[in-house]
Amino acid sequence: MPSNAEPPREEVPVSPAASDVPKLSPGAAAIAHAHLPPPEVERYVAEQGTAPPAPETRPQEPSGASSPLVQILPWDFRTSFPAPLEAAIEAGRIHEDDAEPENLRSLHEEHAQHALVLLSDLEAVLDARRRGVDPQTGRPPRTSKQRERLDALFRNEPKRLEHEFDVLMDVYEEAFGAEAANAFRKAIRAWHAGIEVMAENAPLKAPQQRSVEAGVFGKEDGEVVNPTREEISEITEHLTDELIALPDGPERRALLSKYAEDFGEEAARELDRWARLKPEADEAKSFEYDPGHPWHYYHEGDGADPVPLESIPVRDTSLEHFGVKWPKNPAKRRALVEQMLAEQRTQLAEDEKRYQNLIDDGVDALSQYDREIAHGGNDDLAWASAVALKFTHISGGRGRVKCLDRELGLTCTG
Repeated sequence: MPSNAEPPREEVPVSPAASDVPKLSPGAAAIAHAHLPPPEVERYVAEQGTAPPAPETRPQEPSGASSPLVQILPWDFRTSFPAPLEAAIEAGRIHEDDAEPENLRSLHEEHAQHALVLLSDLEAVLDARRRGVDPQTGRPPRTSKQRERLDALFRNEPKRLEHEFDVLMDVYEEAFGAEAANAFRKAIRAWHAGIEVMAENAPLKAPQQRSVEAGVFGKEDGEVVNPTREEISEITEHLTDELIALPDGPERRALLSKYAEDFGEEAARELDRWARLKPEADEAKSFEYDPGHPWHYYHEGDGADPVPLESIPVRDTSLEHFGVKWPKNPAKRRALVEQMLAEQRTQLAEDEKRYQNLIDDGVDALSQYDREIAHGGNDDLAWASAVALKFTHISGGRGRVKCLDRELGLTCTG
């Protein structure tokens, strides 16, 4: 973590945070989520008890389910991806087959998963350091030997994880170039902070062959027209303008249904998503650093005000993101979900209180460690780091609460 006012390498995960990320990497198995229960599910249920909180006492779901926070990039890394560098293919850094659309998707998914794990591991260590607890157990050290081990971990592990993240991005840059690497880095950090990522332009898909053969796009000299990319772009742009102006309802569904017939169901879903995000993106303040990054708030970065507590987005989370082996027995599974939900709600309430305290009290809300040791006396950067950390904690916590709550209603899949 930076200890002075020098700007970090762009998008280096200085102080990332919580949540809807894949299981911890084998190399970081000793660094468990401080906000999640241990993986020994059967023993955990037995030790903690199974009594769930009464349904009527459960607090309401946070109101930040939607947010105008949108990261706009040249590619969304969902439907659009940069092409690998010719030099990288010639040098054997990447195979030419990886330039195929489906292979590009798989390659980016694997790379993003690894990067998100690193950010999650780093978040767990940084949060544990702030609280003075072991990130694996959630408890403070009891002996001098434990304290020495924990001090060494807090001193070395963040730098190691940051370095591994940078190496991962450097490998990507060698294959796809600096512009693509910068965008991919921003996309990963935005996902980690629960922020939507969208491409600058609407997603384009090739038409269904059956629609072309049926003459949907017209005929010339007796031959059916296979639209060019420019023509597809015109069709998509016209439909997008119509969708943006339409609320949910029969007319919108009819337009998307027709588009799905000619371009496929996935193309229709992605276009619907893009059209819904576009107005929010137009209204949202542009930012170089996402709200889960300290430099979003730091005066030498974006210098932005913290996002209001109620506007922090809910990150999409599924049961597989919890990194536990779920019991097959329905009763034991439900008992674990209820126990975890109660604990997640408690943790979320603490995170929300801490976030608001940072906003209300500023640097006075910081610990001496954060101010004098972790950030070398730079109070502004220490405060910005704490706000960024809590932002991502809350986004992830809201996602976990929502997922567990839905699981009890049998609507969340994992």
